[in-house]
Amino acid sequence: MSQLDEFEKETHDPETKPNNVVKETINKIRFINSIKSRKYSSNNLLTFENDTTNKKEDYQIAICQDGKFVATFDSANLRIKILENNDRRPYKNDQNDSGEEICKPIVYFKIKNDFTIHFYNNDFVPHKFDGHDTKDVDNGSTITDDKGNKDDKIRWSFDISNVCKYENRYFIFVAVSRIGDVDMKKTETKEKKGTTVIYRIELIELTEGKKSSYVFNQNTLTDLYHTHGVSGICRFIEMSEKKENSKFDNPDNKCFIIRRFVVLNFHGIHSFNCKDGFNLNKKFDYPNRIRRELDSLDSSEISECMNLLHSYIYNEHFLVEQYKNNVQLLEVYNLAKMKLETITKRVENSNDKLLRRYNRNVFAISKKKLQLCFTRGLQSVKLYFMENGLEITSKKFEEIEKIYSLEFIENDKKLLIIGSSKGSNLILLIWDMYNYGEIETKMMLDDFLTIENLGTRLARTSGNILQVDDEGKVSSILKKVDNELLKSKQKGKNNKKLESPVPNVKSFKGTKLNGSQDMKHTIHFDENTISNFKPIVVEKEPWVLGDYERNSYCLYQNNNGKEIETIQLIVGRSTVQIWHQIQDDSKNKDDLPNKGEPFLEYIWVNGIPATKESEETRLRIKEFKYGSNVGKLNDFSLKVCWYEKVEENEEAIFMDDEDEMMEGDEDIKDMGQNRKVRIKEREEKEYTIRRQDIIEKRNAVRYACKSLEFLNKRIEHLVNYSKEHRYEEMIAYINHIIWRFIKNNPDDYKLLEVRYNVMKNLILGDCDHLIKFILFGDDGDDKKTNKLHIPRSVIWKNKRKFVNNDDTESDEITNVMELAINNCKGRELKDTIIVAYLLEYYSRHAVDYAGWMSTVSKALPLLFKYNYDDYARKLFRKECFANQNYFSALDPYNIIPEEYQERRNNNIKFRAFEVNLKSDEYKWYDVFRKLFIHFKIEMYKFFGELDNNGVEKQTLALRVVPLPEFTINRIPPQDKAKKKILLNIFLFLFIPRWYKISQNEKNKLLSPFSRVVQYENNDDIYDNPATEAIIDFRWQKARTFFFLLFLRFLIFVLCFGIVSWAYLDHSTFLNNTFLVVLIVIFYYLALYFLITEIIQLCYHGPRGYFGDIYNIFDIFSILFPAIVMSLLVKDFHLSNGFGSIEKASQGIIVGISLSVFFLWIETISYLRLIPNIAIYIYYVIIITKTVFPFILFNIVVIVAFAHTMFVLLKETKSIDTKDSTLSGVATDPLTNQELNIHMKADFDPKSSSDNPFSYFPTAVVATYFWLNGDFVQRDEFDFWAVELFSLIASVLLVTILQNMLIAFMGGVYEKAATKGRQALLRFRANQIANYEALYHIHFPPIEQDPKYIYYIGQSKNFETWYESRKNDGPIYKDYEEKSTFTKYIFEEKDYDRFSIWEYDHNIEEEIINIKKMKKEVNYKVENLIKKLNDQKNHNNNETIDKKIEEIEDINNVNVTIEYMIKKLNDSKYPKS
Repeated sequence: MSQLDEFEKETHDPETKPNNVVKETINKIRFINSIKSRKYSSNNLLTFENDTTNKKEDYQIAICQDGKFVATFDSANLRIKILENNDRRPYKNDQNDSGEEICKPIVYFKIKNDFTIHFYNNDFVPHKFDGHDTKDVDNGSTITDDKGNKDDKIRWSFDISNVCKYENRYFIFVAVSRIGDVDMKKTETKEKKGTTVIYRIELIELTEGKKSSYVFNQNTLTDLYHTHGVSGICRFIEMSEKKENSKFDNPDNKCFIIRRFVVLNFHGIHSFNCKDGFNLNKKFDYPNRIRRELDSLDSSEISECMNLLHSYIYNEHFLVEQYKNNVQLLEVYNLAKMKLETITKRVENSNDKLLRRYNRNVFAISKKKLQLCFTRGLQSVKLYFMENGLEITSKKFEEIEKIYSLEFIENDKKLLIIGSSKGSNLILLIWDMYNYGEIETKMMLDDFLTIENLGTRLARTSGNILQVDDEGKVSSILKKVDNELLKSKQKGKNNKKLESPVPNVKSFKGTKLNGSQDMKHTIHFDENTISNFKPIVVEKEPWVLGDYERNSYCLYQNNNGKEIETIQLIVGRSTVQIWHQIQDDSKNKDDLPNKGEPFLEYIWVNGIPATKESEETRLRIKEFKYGSNVGKLNDFSLKVCWYEKVEENEEAIFMDDEDEMMEGDEDIKDMGQNRKVRIKEREEKEYTIRRQDIIEKRNAVRYACKSLEFLNKRIEHLVNYSKEHRYEEMIAYINHIIWRFIKNNPDDYKLLEVRYNVMKNLILGDCDHLIKFILFGDDGDDKKTNKLHIPRSVIWKNKRKFVNNDDTESDEITNVMELAINNCKGRELKDTIIVAYLLEYYSRHAVDYAGWMSTVSKALPLLFKYNYDDYARKLFRKECFANQNYFSALDPYNIIPEEYQERRNNNIKFRAFEVNLKSDEYKWYDVFRKLFIHFKIEMYKFFGELDNNGVEKQTLALRVVPLPEFTINRIPPQDKAKKKILLNIFLFLFIPRWYKISQNEKNKLLSPFSRVVQYENNDDIYDNPATEAIIDFRWQKARTFFFLLFLRFLIFVLCFGIVSWAYLDHSTFLNNTFLVVLIVIFYYLALYFLITEIIQLCYHGPRGYFGDIYNIFDIFSILFPAIVMSLLVKDFHLSNGFGSIEKASQGIIVGISLSVFFLWIETISYLRLIPNIAIYIYYVIIITKTVFPFILFNIVVIVAFAHTMFVLLKETKSIDTKDSTLSGVATDPLTNQELNIHMKADFDPKSSSDNPFSYFPTAVVATYFWLNGDFVQRDEFDFWAVELFSLIASVLLVTILQNMLIAFMGGVYEKAATKGRQALLRFRANQIANYEALYHIHFPPIEQDPKYIYYIGQSKNFETWYESRKNDGPIYKDYEEKSTFTKYIFEEKDYDRFSIWEYDHNIEEEIINIKKMKKEVNYKVENLIKKLNDQKNHNNNETIDKKIEEIEDINNVNVTIEYMIKKLNDSKYPKS
């Protein structure tokens, strides 16, 4: 067995014994030393020799991650050609080029047998293989193993990087890995055939306008990095870096830096340090799920392992699928950071679990990192959000049987799918995901692409899909698709006959309501189809003050006898509306649709801000065309334009055509050049509305949602009841349009919201009822709905703000949850019901998956900032913080760290940790780190077994904090350059830590957690297991800094203590030099702490700083000792120290005492860092705060008695005193003479020492000591009033109040036990928030916090916590009852069946509803007949029998209902 296999076995074998750890580490060192990595350089000389082709060409293809370059590799003859992709999507170099071939070479070279290379001219064309294998002739094209043996079975992997910039030079890297058996399977051989070589090729940048191109630099050397002993699937992991001084956001102006180079093989993910000559740095272990699958493979074929690993990786992402109990989890890791990036969850049907055996997993990630597409390889494709892992949609493709490749194209709007069906070649499908999920394209791929070679002949990334044929020619599949579509469109145009009549448009001025002519309203109609047209609406913009220009067009009119059906389009100042009316003078209005009144069918708004709307910005009609008659709504085309003013402070900028438009407004174009538009002071925009836009509904609903926001911003312009009534009528119509679309096409609405974020419009439109319907459905039960709203923070066009400046002035709004809170800012709690809806919706679903809270975690600071913390209190009591269902597909003990599993866990509540790929660093000190960890775990085992008494370990429950990214801040990362290590050591030891951000940046850059801590003013959120887990996780990083600060303070105290003791003792035995050193250290630390406090004062501000009493003690504990030390130093002499002092000054002694007092208080304050002591400190604080009013009352009572006694005993001339005399016999020791002694107390009633009640301050003190039974006045005064007041005081102070205090303290202690833990967590949270803003110095630097924080706790703790909270009910329940919110029920209207919007009703649902109606009718009839029979008597028999007969006639309706059900079933299952 090889060293690597031995190392892997001992690493992953669960039965490894403790004494094998040392052996394991030794094997690891041997393995590390066996990896050879060398750097070579070669000249870039071009060869013109006639190179022969010895073997049949076997081409592979690779594309760099940004799609700019593509490389082909003839693995048989070892030739690599790098070409520029002239069909790079979405930025194509030549839009008019219809050629599919990629044929612009940049570099062409061949690998020799020693892995060195020689270059060809770019126009070099090698001879084709002539059919005779010349493998016995070695001309440099045959690679040998480390012993010089040729091996024809070797597999290859290669990759190409983006253009990288180093020291103003441009390079492209090519990695080639010769894969040996030992690297791709378990083997007993000790030979290592694997080799990985990286070539660094320098390029020269050529700039032409705003575009860049590159050519090979022949005048330099090419470096190659040769690593022997590791091979596998190689990948460059890169990060983008814009060029300096780049004014245009163009991909040609971007360069990249290689962050990591990885090689994936059977044994793990090997990471190479790109800054250190591509030396092997770390090896990351696969998750257990993949490890088990790899171990189960057939060891005879390495292709199985390679295919499996290929299915796990896409660009820089690595996917792991977990499946158990019909629950599928997808874990996506970022290979650049080696961290878990997102998790998706899906509950599948029980039959779906059998599909995994048929095909491999395939996944793709969109270019903008917004979406994840996944398939198990069989027909069904699922789409998820990368941000939170929530499912967007899924689709089953009946056209194909198996799926082999996926790729997002056209700016992530469409998905390209390559699959196969029975007995056919590979098929290409293009799924237009956001256009009703239609299959846009279906075509067959070239014959040279097969299922077996698809992984090597096809390259995909960033919306680019290229292929290489048997001759090495590279072509663009998407270009081929474009050409096929172009041919189809051209063919369709040639076959299409244009037979549209020429309209005869007549125009006239309208009439006002008072009968006078309306010169502002122009009416148009086509006389060819309409003889006479009378408009059905005149003015439908009630927010416009005064008269304004309007244009109306008759789109349809049908006269059927007296019934007139009319559809009218009206163009106002800022809206385009379509109204529909059915009139019939011969019928009652109640019998007509909408009682004969017009109803709204369509509305479009130009979105101009309310502050900019005026006559100058009104809509202008550029063109209107009537088309052919198509059904109820005639075809038409309306082109409108308007002008928008650009604010003076807005800079004139260039925008790309793809990003110049508002979120989702792809159809609104700026007038100007085709690709680039310069925004000026006055900007003209245009929009075209066609019949198809309305009939397809999607765009119509999108603009209906925008119109609700648009109208809500103009509500203040409604000046009278009439305008308000018309406004409310329009809102009701628009709500109904949107409701019908959601009810009938819920999946289409879901995709509409994903693509265009219409929830933002509904929130800004204050559409409470509509939002409640979207979130919870008709009956408020969201479990029956389709989860139509998905939270997200990343919008489609990531260069745009989430909201416009017209919507909010805040830059911190990034999602709809934050927008809802900000939109409700300043309102009473009862009028913010929409916030409660969203919080309830997210928290309910978070029980199933934490991704539902992705926006809540960012919005929590705003709840506290705007004093809506009552919502936060209710939120932190929800079930999602205790009970979670998304670990059903995982084995918790594969996630929980081993050290926690080995503990007894009797005393822990919650412990937090993060989940990432486990790694072994290839450094010598890593061996000792592993030994230390192993020793620590063994100690946990040993001490845990000492007192277990045969009891098993506590059961651990695994949870995840349902607040993703709650601890991630936006503070720019610090410089981690190794050159600054000495400076960092100096800063770490001697310089106070400063803040990286200013006071004004706290709200923008700090993590949501720290901002919550900054805003909150109660302890409710800390009574939560997830909060405790967050604090435990963050405290692990922060506590070192605060303990080091505590250590400095102890040194400060020690220095002061020794110097002050030397002063008081006047001793000279202490070395004077030693005292000088202590004094210097003391002053340095005093300055250190003083600067620290000043920095905190500047950061928190005076109010925030002095509002914390601990900061005041901090200052006193620094200044008092520093002042006293300065006084001591005056008496210090270098010759004898403090030996010359004869008597210490009384003032200095008091100063030392006060300093010691403050130092002890500060020391106790620092002891809060130790949890077991901190709990009791907070007990004291909480009890003191709680009983303080009672103590204050006691003080008042004491002062009252003191004042009473002061008045009574200040003048004692008339009050008798008790003479205290002593008598006895004393013996003189010299003469032995006995003496009779009589002694009498010398009591002075005017002296405060004899009569404390003669002076008020001493009277208060003496009265306080009554609590201890010391009634001094009774011993000295013989006065009945003294006895009376003493008796009253004894009963009130001692018997009643003191016992009340004792009883009260007992109850308070129980409260303190609960609140003490919360106070400790709050203290740590504040320290963590403070630490987050500081400049950090770590060795080595720490990584950013993870997206998900996992934690463990005892199961009973979670159950106990939730038991008292499970009956709280929905968050919105109380507010809905208190608010002005009135219940609104959406329902079908009588005019819906006449609407131009037609929906395909669900026949199955209709049958269920009819059967339900039949059942209800029968029940009511039977119940009514029973009641009538009970009411019968001899006086009313005939009357009741007659009623019963009438009611029984209703039962005949059952026949009609059965007939309806039969008809519906027939339509559902038509006869053939």
